[in-house]
Amino acid sequence: MSHPLILPMLIQMALSIIILFWLAYSRVSRISKLGLAEIRKTGFPNHVNNASDNFKNQFEVPVMFYVLCLLIIVAGTTTTVIIVAAWVFVIGRVIHALIQLTKNIIFPWRFLMFLITVLALIVMLVAFTLQQVAL
Repeated sequence: MSHPLILPMLIQMALSIIILFWLAYSRVSRISKLGLAEIRKTGFPNHVNNASDNFKNQFEVPVMFYVLCLLIIVAGTTTTVIIVAAWVFVIGRVIHALIQLTKNIIFPWRFLMFLITVLALIVMLVAFTLQQVAL
């Protein structure tokens, strides 16, 4: 890889695709089991809605991660702090997704993972900003 942020970005993208397939499988299997008419009446069960919510989550905070990574790559610089924070972000997002797709214990576990990932993103942003100001 030519830049150390490319692999974390690819893993984050892969996570989104995996969740999309999980969501599709969950919806199709539920519709096959109950029929579309019944689903329209009762809605999907919580585990299917959690998958849908998690897929939507992949296009919220992670979008800022992608943009920031691209800015860093275009600038042609990075630091160890930025790289470590990027990996913390991605690993945290994977754990966040696993929590939401399984037991979905919002507090403290899912909230804690969300907080860790946002803090990692802030660390990346501050480190990059300081680096650019110093130039």
